[in-house]
Amino acid sequence: MKAMKRAFSTLTCIDADLETVLALAKKHGMAGVEFRLDNAQHICGLDITHAEEIRRMFADAGIAIVDLATGVNITGLGDLAAEMDKARGCADYAQAVGARGIRVFVGGHQGHIGDVPKEDKYAIVRFLRDLCAYAADRRVEVWAETHSSHSTAASMRALCDAVQADNLRIIWDVLHSIEFREAPADSVAILGDLLAHIHLKDARPSDDAEATQYIHTALGAGTFPLAEVLSLLDAADYDGCLSLEWELPWRRELQGCYADADETLAAYNAWLDRALARV
Repeated sequence: MKAMKRAFSTLTCIDADLETVLALAKKHGMAGVEFRLDNAQHICGLDITHAEEIRRMFADAGIAIVDLATGVNITGLGDLAAEMDKARGCADYAQAVGARGIRVFVGGHQGHIGDVPKEDKYAIVRFLRDLCAYAADRRVEVWAETHSSHSTAASMRALCDAVQADNLRIIWDVLHSIEFREAPADSVAILGDLLAHIHLKDARPSDDAEATQYIHTALGAGTFPLAEVLSLLDAADYDGCLSLEWELPWRRELQGCYADADETLAAYNAWLDRALARV
């Protein structure tokens, strides 16, 4: 099996400054960092006027800024002009720091399999077409994450077919697809060359058979089929990053699993190493 690039979302260290994020990436041998933007859509509290400093710091260290995980949530409802302004600002920021893409959410919340999400599918397509055109002019990709009502690869493939933008790619949050009852082998086969990035985390099913939310666990303590996923990605010649998305800020069940971000990233490397040994 070829080596796979490792990365982490700054959800792991949400309150850390830029220097701390870079130090963690270096210490744990990460190839890239995925910046979770704050509510103002800034990196570690720094706006776009600091972009060159950020770009240079990470380039000099040989660590990629993989993408900017924005707070843009495209349901096709509400103030679409304001949401587009926010999304375009994130694309500008991504270009300035040298990030390959911006992460966006698509679709409405769906807490149970049978729920009907609040969204306008046609408006979502129009929004993505306009955003992708703007981002393409800046050589930035738009990465829609398997999430909410679009948690499966099948729903994402249909969306991309409707939008028809070459720079629209997919972040496969593997757990979300599993939560919506899609097998990993099917997800990889359906996504094909749309696959840009991977989110990894561990979890176990809840007691509610119809719920779409698993209970998150320490890495290796859940039922996540990591070895199977790595084998599928290897067979598909996936060359992107494997990014830990440790959702500590809003997952109370994760509190106390690890002492700090340093310990969490060490556990992530150990979890991957154990799985790779079984592939």
